[in-house]
Amino acid sequence: MSLTGPEESTRDRLLEAAETLFSDRGFESVGIREIAETAGVNLSGIKYHFGSKHGLYLETIRRAMDRQGSTEVWALLDVPAGTRERAGEMFRGFVEAFLRVLLRSDEAGSSVCLVMQSALESGEATDVVVREFVEPHHARLCRFVGQLRPDATRAERSRAAQSVMALLLHQRLFRPFLDRLDRDVRGGGQSASPGEAEIVGLAGEIADFALRGMGCEDLVGRAGAGADGTDQGVRR
Repeated sequence: MSLTGPEESTRDRLLEAAETLFSDRGFESVGIREIAETAGVNLSGIKYHFGSKHGLYLETIRRAMDRQGSTEVWALLDVPAGTRERAGEMFRGFVEAFLRVLLRSDEAGSSVCLVMQSALESGEATDVVVREFVEPHHARLCRFVGQLRPDATRAERSRAAQSVMALLLHQRLFRPFLDRLDRDVRGGGQSASPGEAEIVGLAGEIADFALRGMGCEDLVGRAGAGADGTDQGVRR
């Protein structure tokens, strides 16, 4: 049954408040009264909509993992490439689209923090993240790596997929440190959210680095259409 009106609003406000608080401090350090007060709703709303604090936590994680932009980006890997050359172009497009969502969306940043916090919690929350997010996306990326490296073993594809995700998530999780490193190199003040040109350039560098690591040197630096069919060649 779908909710409308005040019930939907109450539920959404609780999820928004829970995501903010859980992202900052994790499950154990946040109380249900604080969540209700932050959301501006009655304490009984948590039990009514989610059953318990634990139920609210799990639903908050599911909601964070299902961001619209993220879903669309992962879907880019489901299109058969046909050739290795096309797969290389699509890989570059995926990296660029992933970084665009990851670095230019406050919601995406909150989602990443929440998911990483869940990794520090023992129990069902981590199981939910692995079962509903990590495993299916990892399988998608492994299949796509197989289009880049048809000769790669299952273990090699898995390690390559893990390395690609590490490269991408590093750009968000360590953004405060990376901004300061860049500032020291460039000089000047605190950097703002990366612009389109910066994201395109960074995506090209990461994609080429990953392709070299996978043994696909022949695909490095190839210009062409990205995963979404638009012109997304290397721009330096």
